[in-house]
Amino acid sequence: MKSLVQGDPVRHRRDGWTGTVAETPSRHTNHAWVNRNSSSDPYPELVLLEDLEAAE
Repeated sequence: MKSLVQGDPVRHRRDGWTGTVAETPSRHTNHAWVNRNSSSDPYPELVLLEDLEAAE
């Protein structure tokens, strides 16, 4: 994925989990902060863009 917008639904290519983009940090241009749908953790995690794909 080349660019993501806050709120975009995504799926992790290798692990299969889904989530929502929380933020695309400017200093980590090849990463995005993602809130996993399956996690109760209130904080998003930093994920490589190449590991994400659009989810429906």
